Amino acid sequence: FDPEGDMHRPRLQLFRLEREVYKQVSGRAGPDGTLAVTSETLGLELRFEDDRLRLWDPAAREYLLEPAEERAGRLEERAGRIAAEQRVRELESEAADREEPLGREP
Repeated sequence: FDPEGDMHRPRLQLFRLEREVYKQVSGRAGPDGTLAVTSETLGLELRFEDDRLRLWDPAAREYLLEPAEERAGRLEERAGRIAAEQRVRELESEAADREEPLGREP
């Protein structure tokens, strides 16, 4: 992968080792300029688009998350979990405030 295109043409190339010889896997260019090549080993399509390399999962029909995207998702999940736990504590506290102590006659 040569993001700048200074050393290799095309900028995205994939090779497969067959009987001790590396053979280039055919890639394709989309009408929008996206370069793509499929890795049978990974079961993924490598795509160069918008000046970055992305991994496409054809089975799931979605891109794999980049590390920053995955990290942001985990942080968002954690924040949601903390907010939900806080809300449970608030509801438990409100319920406890409404209850009368045991052993007390009305």
